[in-house]
Amino acid sequence: MEGVFVTGTDTGVGKTTVCAGLLKAIYGSKEVVYWKPVQTGTIVGDDTREVKAMTQLPDACFKEPSYRFPDPVSPHMAAEKWGKTIELDKLVADFQSSKQFQIVEGAGGILVPFNDSVLQIDFIKKIGLPVIIVGQDRVGAINHTLLTLDACRKGGIPIKGVILTRCRMTLGNGPVISKFGQVEVLATFTPTDDPKSLVAQVASNTRLRQLFNVAPLPG
Repeated sequence: MEGVFVTGTDTGVGKTTVCAGLLKAIYGSKEVVYWKPVQTGTIVGDDTREVKAMTQLPDACFKEPSYRFPDPVSPHMAAEKWGKTIELDKLVADFQSSKQFQIVEGAGGILVPFNDSVLQIDFIKKIGLPVIIVGQDRVGAINHTLLTLDACRKGGIPIKGVILTRCRMTLGNGPVISKFGQVEVLATFTPTDDPKSLVAQVASNTRLRQLFNVAPLPG
């Protein structure tokens, strides 16, 4: 199975927009789908619908979540509220049911609980995808990113690199994260009030296109 798992240092750091940009970049070079296995908080937003809106790509590029809950809380809490259990075996089977290149978006950070015995990292290890870590370049970014890198390495998860999204008080943490994390900061993207503009930044980024064997854009 081919693909990449996009995780975050926290929630709300830009994972969904990065996934949309990667989907836009890879589309046309290979069969690719976006998948958010566990979606919470549908009363305030739905990432699959957002990626569809930001990319305007065909429905065939999107795979429905295995679990969807209205409450904007941790997956295990959202499931418990509705008398459900997020099953690791179901998630793995749903992943394996697709043969396309899959851009899998995690729910928050890597150690988010799925149920009373399984963390998100357990799912990542089961499906065997490498990760891209997305963080926002703000106070706390260094610590959060280094901890995420450490958890991935201890779990034997391959790391493709880090992407930083800039906030209004960007601190320029990329070089420090690269040095102490022994990792490539693949790209840093500037803030914008237009999500489609940020998607375009990601999709056209030369390093990311190279990473996924996509030809650079002309000019």
